[in-house]
Amino acid sequence: MRPHAIYTSRCKQFNRTKLVASSDIEYKKTKLIKQGKKRIAEKFENLAKWVSEKYNVNVLDIQEEFMKHNSKVKIAVHLETHKDAMEFREGEDWWTNFDSIKQNEIAEKYLEIGNLLKVPINGVLGKVIKRNPKVEDVFVSFSAFEPIAREEANGLIPEKRIERLYKDLKLPEVWTISRCFRSATLFVYKDEQKDKIKNSTEFKLIEEKYFELLKEYDEFNYWKRENFGIRIDSKQNFDDNYESNWYYYYK
Repeated sequence: MRPHAIYTSRCKQFNRTKLVASSDIEYKKTKLIKQGKKRIAEKFENLAKWVSEKYNVNVLDIQEEFMKHNSKVKIAVHLETHKDAMEFREGEDWWTNFDSIKQNEIAEKYLEIGNLLKVPINGVLGKVIKRNPKVEDVFVSFSAFEPIAREEANGLIPEKRIERLYKDLKLPEVWTISRCFRSATLFVYKDEQKDKIKNSTEFKLIEEKYFELLKEYDEFNYWKRENFGIRIDSKQNFDDNYESNWYYYYK
């Protein structure tokens, strides 16, 4: 199984309102909105406008779902860029917690606007009687569209076109070019070949040609030359430290 396919299948473990991979239904819905082929749900138009203006970000879509495991309403805010999404993190890294103050502000606005997804009352009657949620019943999450769109563009390049990049240059030291998510890695056969290929004009040419291919599939013009580069590794490292297994390598 190719690494891109491995990661696509692994990402399905996440819930349905989070943008994780280009195969997600919610990503495809948000993409239609970005393309202008679909509109955000009418009930969320005012909330999306409010969030966009208050925090100076671009909200593409908002979706909701009831989470049975904790009896909360999840409001999933799908922002356009990674920078937009980082506006709602406590720290400067993407793995830091969501900003709880901003979560509560958005939850309060959601309740104020109305047309709410109701939650069960406590007790045995919860299955049949529901009530409007309170702020503590609402969990707001944030995802970015741009990183997944960039990943999709990378995955859309036909394998044969990538192979041609190094085969046309007749580089015997190159084993393959592997893709996963938004990355591309050129593999030489031996560790000692990495420095030689890294400093070669052929490698720089491969990078430029790969970027040209990438732009052909970059529908929203998210990929920029300054945020693209091909990493270098060796088949020796892949075999010795990852059991020649793409799953282990990209895990």
